[in-house]
Amino acid sequence: MSTHSQWIDQIQSLPVLPQIAMRVTERMQSPTATLAEISDLIKSDMGLSAKVLRLANSSYYSIPGGVSDVSKALQYLGFTTIAQIVLTSSVFGSFKTQGIREFPLTPFWLHSFAVGQLAEITARSLQLESPSESFIGGLIHDIGKLILLELAPDHLAKIVRRAREENLSFLAAEAAIGGPNHVELGLALARHWKLPAGIQEAIEHHHSNRASRASTLIAWANLWVNERKLGSSGNFESTSESPSHRSFMTESMSKLGLSEKALGILEGHFQKEFEKAGAILSGH
Repeated sequence: MSTHSQWIDQIQSLPVLPQIAMRVTERMQSPTATLAEISDLIKSDMGLSAKVLRLANSSYYSIPGGVSDVSKALQYLGFTTIAQIVLTSSVFGSFKTQGIREFPLTPFWLHSFAVGQLAEITARSLQLESPSESFIGGLIHDIGKLILLELAPDHLAKIVRRAREENLSFLAAEAAIGGPNHVELGLALARHWKLPAGIQEAIEHHHSNRASRASTLIAWANLWVNERKLGSSGNFESTSESPSHRSFMTESMSKLGLSEKALGILEGHFQKEFEKAGAILSGH
């Protein structure tokens, strides 16, 4: 098995996240951003333009007559959905690897997207500073697993098999087998991509509620999505009845200032928004 430093060195050889993704996301958070400006940014990338138009013309939206122009697509889809398309496409498009039997990519993408979407919806409800950053943090919190898939698929398969056989979390199975874990690898990639400090923190602490409120949101959203089995990321730990799990969720909600009543409203909003996940992910 490679040493820790060798793994990190290999991460430096991975592609850099396309800057168009960060530019679009950054401008969408600005109150001065215009539809024309965002359209021009997206049009500068033919692949992104195609994905935006594909979603706008999908059966999910059923726009009468369809659309053939990015500007009109933005009018129908809205800034939030466009940001999700751009980021999801750019992040997962940076990896050319295919899934393996033990770790198929479609359920992984679904899990990641669900965490990002729930985090963003909750961040907006709680009026956190940057809901879009919460989406990014949620979307890529487990990106270290993609690094394992890219660089060491046999090692990843061993981790997943151990987790399944012993009903462990992915993190616990990693600890049992040894080697750099997905948190360390994901953080190294985030630094390689020069992502904002808040996103790096979300990756580093997505299994803890002891850091900032923003990173606690990602950890809470991750467990919420795991509990409901929305997609899969190699976690086989049974958490729903675990006292430590319930304590973690309660403490996290308290730190976030999220009441049970507010959560019920958020869940309804999330379920409605999550319906479009298939349409967005179908292009990846």
